[in-house]
Amino acid sequence: MTEKPELETRKRVYDLVASSPGLHLREIERSSGLPLGVVRYHLERLQREGLIFAQEDRYFKRFFPKNRVPDVPTETMAVLRQQSLRRILLHLLNNPGATHDHLRTQLQLPPSTLSTYLSTLVTKGTVRRERRGRENLYFVVDEESVIKVLLVYRPSFLDKLVDSAISLYFERQ
Repeated sequence: MTEKPELETRKRVYDLVASSPGLHLREIERSSGLPLGVVRYHLERLQREGLIFAQEDRYFKRFFPKNRVPDVPTETMAVLRQQSLRRILLHLLNNPGATHDHLRTQLQLPPSTLSTYLSTLVTKGTVRRERRGRENLYFVVDEESVIKVLLVYRPSFLDKLVDSAISLYFERQ
């Protein structure tokens, strides 16, 4: 009798990870409404059962279902889960070849903060930097993968920028 509520709770945690890949522990706790210890326990069980896997992402451990979107790197999912990095990526989708100065002006970010974010995106392989003369131009490496993730998981982002970026991307094609 005590087994049934535990299975329902585990299914709830799994469904959350499956519908929103790349969430970290505290996001899962907030979204599920479950206590932190309960979430931790069920995430560990789901990992042992081979239904999900975790990936370290700088300060966070992000969780993904084993049957995630095919051919989409977990780095892309992790980047899209971070609002600041997502804003830059969405802007670059619709403004390929944007310069640091253009991004700084449009996104209203301090230069050092933007440099840090761009460096992270380049390191993760989601953005490519091209040197042209004295300027660096930035491009999304795999636009189709990013759009695929945005389309499939759009409801989990709760971001109007996502809808706008998808529309602009398809208009550009």
